[in-house]
Amino acid sequence: MQTNMWALYAREVKRFQKIWIDTIFNPIVSIALYLGVFGVVTSGRSVGSLPYLTFVYSGLLAMLIVNNSFSNPSFALVIAKNLGNIIDLQLAPIPVWRIGIAYALAAFTRGVFALVVALLATIWFIPGLGFPAHPLYFVAGLFLTGLEFGMLGVAFGFWAKNFEALTFMTTFVMQPMIFLAGVFYPVAGLPQPWNTVSLFNPIHHNVNFFRYALTGYSDFNPLISLAIILGFSGIFFVLMQVLAKRNIVIK
Repeated sequence: MQTNMWALYAREVKRFQKIWIDTIFNPIVSIALYLGVFGVVTSGRSVGSLPYLTFVYSGLLAMLIVNNSFSNPSFALVIAKNLGNIIDLQLAPIPVWRIGIAYALAAFTRGVFALVVALLATIWFIPGLGFPAHPLYFVAGLFLTGLEFGMLGVAFGFWAKNFEALTFMTTFVMQPMIFLAGVFYPVAGLPQPWNTVSLFNPIHHNVNFFRYALTGYSDFNPLISLAIILGFSGIFFVLMQVLAKRNIVIK
């Protein structure tokens, strides 16, 4: 059964490799546009001792992982349901949780691939950014963020009946949470009660922990952010399991 799970993982990786224009150019173009705007507007500014452009860049990288990890399995599963290919999962001799993990790991892989491509193309324009300040935290943050939102993407891929439902989730839930997560501004500088409200946004803790691992700067205790990331990962695993059972277990 483990072999079957890794075969499903390999199939999903090959699937997103075929849409290489979206996989490669989308992260480069999106980050380059943000950097172009913020590089002009925020020239000479800083957040603490960190250049503002470096602050934004670290948040953009975290945003990139979240977006790619969420969208990869969610759109793949909605396409499978619309084409009738979901029966492949119903007949596969793989436990439901392994199916979900296979999709989530493939999502994590796409997130890492997009991150590497974006780094190679854009890191040369970022002042003072080199090797991660905390390499072990960087690896942990990368893996947990990719897996966490990969599992959420799997859950909503099983939940959504069509592309309209998934687009609604992406546009009106995920994107506002991302933009209010402190990607472009320090949450610690917000007035009350918005400072406290932002701490209830789970994506903020992914951005905060990833930024701390990469640059050493954090708005909030990074170890508490790590604990919150682990907690939401557990919640998303359970949610993924419940929704997967409703869709692929033949009764």
